[in-house]
Amino acid sequence: MSAVDLVILERVKWDWFVSCTVKRRDASDIYLTKKCFALLRWLARQNSVYFPRLPFAIRIESGESPDHRHFHCLIGGLLHTGISMRMATINRWCYLVGTKNPEIPKGTCRVRLYDGSRGAACYLVSVLNAAEYRGWSEGYLRISHAAMWLANHAVHNNAAGIGAYRRS
Repeated sequence: MSAVDLVILERVKWDWFVSCTVKRRDASDIYLTKKCFALLRWLARQNSVYFPRLPFAIRIESGESPDHRHFHCLIGGLLHTGISMRMATINRWCYLVGTKNPEIPKGTCRVRLYDGSRGAACYLVSVLNAAEYRGWSEGYLRISHAAMWLANHAVHNNAAGIGAYRRS
């Protein structure tokens, strides 16, 4: 993660921090990216946000076991962030990875509220364990154009900021 990425992460007002895993130990980056984007597109629809204007940052990594691929995602611009939407997101992830029997999960999803008072860097350091943080700092971070736009224009995605962005 570069210094530019860190500035962008600090300037955007994030709503959620999401961690998702799949049971397939050999999951490719393409497979995980497709699943992640399916979840993000669903979230955008549920929150009445045009997908290209949804701010997000994605990091796909291996984790503690090199063959256990998963991703972490920061998401902003959501209108609905309550517990019901968080549980619906977890259920949607189960649907996307094909979990039919909750006794035999094919993937897990954790959706946490993002605490912006600590800042993105501090949040990632304190929330994630050492292996996950190492992955964020060493690997490739994919940041949406919407997040870059918000960071460059210093517009926070609150009621005024994201609304102004939608009209432009």
